[in-house]
Amino acid sequence: MQPMSGKLDLQNCSLRDPDPNITQAHTAVIIELQANPLQADLTNTFRGFTQLQTLVLPQDVNCPGGISAWNTVSSYTDNQTCQGQKNLCNNTQAPDTCPENGFCVPDGPGFSQCVCADGFHGYKCMRQGQFPLLMFFGILGSTTLALSVLLWGTQRRKAKIS
Repeated sequence: MQPMSGKLDLQNCSLRDPDPNITQAHTAVIIELQANPLQADLTNTFRGFTQLQTLVLPQDVNCPGGISAWNTVSSYTDNQTCQGQKNLCNNTQAPDTCPENGFCVPDGPGFSQCVCADGFHGYKCMRQGQFPLLMFFGILGSTTLALSVLLWGTQRRKAKIS
């Protein structure tokens, strides 16, 4: 691995599938994986790589997200180059899939996700205001404490009998 100025050079490293730790390089702009015997499906490998603009793969490996996720897909004798990651949120052909109080953000090649607007949370961003952390953890903590005391008391009594 040789990261430098947004470039990750992993060519000719005998990789059969990318290491799960590759997600730590999510800010890479260029990743070179050519001359590797990749056998894994790379569909989910680059989820979260929103800044990735050039991906060089072995010739027989498809670009993650398919050709619709990239501006240019070029095939050469020794590699396939995926360039210019498309923002699926700007796709005018797809219906608006995010809820009313949410918006679309890119999440890597071929992926997007819906995020709630400020001041909204919950299922389909329907709840307004902040998530009630204090009430949630207060109820959770008091219920856990009550059950623990109840179980301790019943088990303690059985321990004295034995």
